[in-house]
Amino acid sequence: MLDPRGTARHLNKARLDAIPAIGSKLFYFQGCTERTYPGINGAFIETCKLLGTIPATSNSQSCCTGNFLAFNTVPLKTPLAITQRNYNVIKAKAPACITTCNGCFSSFMTCDVYLKQQQWREYTKGVLDAIGQIFIDDVRVFHVAEYYYKNRAEITSHARRSLDGLKVAIHYGCHFLHQEDPAVMLDDFENPLFLEALIEGLGGEVVEYRERLSCCGAGLNQRMLHEDRTNSLEITLQKMESIKTSGAEAIIVVCPYCLLHLDNAQAELAVEFDAEFDIPVLHLTELVGILYDLPAPVLRLDAHKVGVEGVVKKIGYPG
Repeated sequence: MLDPRGTARHLNKARLDAIPAIGSKLFYFQGCTERTYPGINGAFIETCKLLGTIPATSNSQSCCTGNFLAFNTVPLKTPLAITQRNYNVIKAKAPACITTCNGCFSSFMTCDVYLKQQQWREYTKGVLDAIGQIFIDDVRVFHVAEYYYKNRAEITSHARRSLDGLKVAIHYGCHFLHQEDPAVMLDDFENPLFLEALIEGLGGEVVEYRERLSCCGAGLNQRMLHEDRTNSLEITLQKMESIKTSGAEAIIVVCPYCLLHLDNAQAELAVEFDAEFDIPVLHLTELVGILYDLPAPVLRLDAHKVGVEGVVKKIGYPG
């Protein structure tokens, strides 16, 4: 892989090799925040079907417990037990799991680190015994961004449309980039570029901007726990000003919560700072869904606060 300056880069080969190929049996773990933008789920499932893969799902899965971990509102033993219960649900359907949410991804990766420690393994095994479940240590969880990158040749070749030079600002998100276990990181967390390669392969023009790796500003627990959101919005303002200066026509994220924040915060920024942006924000799965001409009822682009009409018009999506 080459970075934009033509310098050779080396991804985590072990991680890349472990990512399922198109056609592999998958479980799709659906997050809570995605319900605000149902096109994230719908686009992923329908895109997979067009590629010859039908992801398994289950109503028995629960929340990933990511909020509990972030808020530190419950003892650690609780999310560890819930994670293992979810692994039992996943393992019954498929050996590998894809999530379209940074929070879910981070929650699983964090719990896996703790579950390698003997004291937490033994405690969690006791909880699982009590509910008739077993300890699972061979379920592999991957982010959809990794999955699409690994299978980018197939993703690109099946697209019915091109981004046609659309100027795109990419936002990876904190909960994807920052993991305790380096083995689960596909790219360099200080300068990841695999999403840039994917978007460019789909015909987009990736813009560079100063705040590329900064937080979206949501801060999750900080924004939710404090009535005064000024600090949160100031971080978002910095990011949005940087994106606007770059000339980006759209922001592509891989995190539903970042999407929720960047989509809604633009109205708040207009009120608090008299700053107008009107830059549409799309999840990666929604973007690919547009390129695959998925039906409007599947994509549900009407759920977005900032209209995406300019993006779909440039791409030529009939809607």
